[in-house]
Amino acid sequence: VPFIAQVAVGRREKLMVFGGDYETPDGTCQRDFIHVVDLAEGHAAALRYLEGHAGVYRWNLGSGQGTSVLEMLRAFEAAVGAPIPYEIAPRRAGDLPAFWADPSSALADLGWSTTRTVAQMCEDHWRWQKNNPMGYQGA
Repeated sequence: VPFIAQVAVGRREKLMVFGGDYETPDGTCQRDFIHVVDLAEGHAAALRYLEGHAGVYRWNLGSGQGTSVLEMLRAFEAAVGAPIPYEIAPRRAGDLPAFWADPSSALADLGWSTTRTVAQMCEDHWRWQKNNPMGYQGA
């Protein structure tokens, strides 16, 4: 998503999409993209849980659904209101066609699940990127 935003703001010429021939609906990799605020809320829920439970736990924080690279690109184009240039490049070694989280234990233990859509994630990321075209400059 950051690379898509950097293309949209003019910092990169085009998005390189690695692999267009996977056995997925549009041929591109599928991943479990989630909004950073959903992720932060998941971390906060895990910390609250740990306050009352001893032991070691593991939760997958994700939506449980795959979104393809091209689906994400199209959602970002909708947020921007303009096409985003991209090129289908050869696959990268080691990339899996599709994978996403199983968030069932996060829901069961933490009462946590994602609440924001891919469209909301793209809109929020685009708003931040266009207001910070060179990225985060702090520290």
